[in-house]
Amino acid sequence: MAYFLLIVHIATAIVFIGALTISVSLFPRYAAPASDVNDKSHDTHPVALAMHRITKVYGRLAIIPPAVGITLAVVLGRLDELWIILSVALSLIGGALLTWVIIPAQRRMLADPRHEPSTRRRAGAAAGILNSIWFAILILMILKPGAGG
Repeated sequence: MAYFLLIVHIATAIVFIGALTISVSLFPRYAAPASDVNDKSHDTHPVALAMHRITKVYGRLAIIPPAVGITLAVVLGRLDELWIILSVALSLIGGALLTWVIIPAQRRMLADPRHEPSTRRRAGAAAGILNSIWFAILILMILKPGAGG
């Protein structure tokens, strides 16, 4: 049972969080306003629309790796270890950042293709923070600080 949960945990993290990482990173580039001020086109780049859709869908699916990971920790009796507690806390922070900062910012940028360049920079910064959180969780999964025997 534990091996099955571990495989599901790792596979879903790679697929769902990997796709999410790429979509939030690419979105600001393709949501950029047209460079020509006289351009009256308000069309949104199709890649930006696709990245937003992927962010929303895979953002929801990204709950699976931590849920399976917590289940695995319970099965193994390791829920009280520091690396697991920190990973859960960082996952919650990442989920909050995605839900309350990144997705709403993407919606605003899609609604107004003529947004300020600073909006694009903030979206890129938020993506960088989210990706750093996932990387920190990966480090915790490998190094396992505070792991029992």
